[in-house]
Amino acid sequence: MPPLAASTAAMLLADARLPSGGHAHSAGVEPAVTAGVRPAELPALLRGRVSTTTLVEAGTAVVARHARLGSGDLDAVEAAWAARTPSQAQRDAARMLARGYLRVGAALLPGDEVIDGWRRRATPPPRPCVLGVIGAGLDLSPLELARLVVYEDMQAAAAAVLKLEPCDPLDLVTLVVELCSGVEDRVSAISTITDPADIPALSAPQSEAWAQVHARSTRRLFRA
Repeated sequence: MPPLAASTAAMLLADARLPSGGHAHSAGVEPAVTAGVRPAELPALLRGRVSTTTLVEAGTAVVARHARLGSGDLDAVEAAWAARTPSQAQRDAARMLARGYLRVGAALLPGDEVIDGWRRRATPPPRPCVLGVIGAGLDLSPLELARLVVYEDMQAAAAAVLKLEPCDPLDLVTLVVELCSGVEDRVSAISTITDPADIPALSAPQSEAWAQVHARSTRRLFRA
C-alpha cells in the first residue's frame, strides 16, 4: 500500500463511513434518551461528555501513541484507561469498537506486530489504545490524534441524535463545532501527555449508570 499523508489518515479515521463499527455506538446518547433525557437537553449532555469521558479517551490515545513509538508499556496504558472507565458496559463497548479499528489498522499497516498481536487476543484492547497505535504508524501528531478522538466521539453522538431524535442536521453541525472548539485548550494540553498516570481522570457517573442499564436492554439501536 502506498504511503498515506498524515492529514489524509486523520480524515480517513474520522470518517463515519469507515467500516470500524462506529455506527453501533451512540456515544452515550441512546442510554440517556432511554433514561428520559429530553431532546432539548442533549446539547448539555454532550458538553458534559466532551469534557469528561471524551478527554479520557483522547489522553489514552495520545499516551498509547507515545508508548508505541518509544517501545513503552501498552499494557500500562490500557490499565490506566480501565481504571478511569468504571462502567463495565462502556469498557465492553470500547473493546467492541476496537475490533473494527484493528481490522482497519491491519489493512493500513500490514505486518504491524502490535496490531497483529492484538487481533489474536481473545479480548481486544479499547478503541483509544488501538487509535493511538494506528496514529503512531500513520505518523499522526499527538495533537492531530487528540483532535481526531474528540471529533469522532462527537460526530458519533450527532449521528445517533439524528436517528433517535430527528432534527435539523445543520444544528448538529453547529453543535459539533462548538463542542470541539470548546475543549481545544484542554486537547492541546492533553497532546503533551506521555505518562499513563497523567491521563485525565474524569468521570460522568450518571452516564455510566445509564450505560449499565442500557447494556441489559433488549430494545436498542446502539451498543452504548
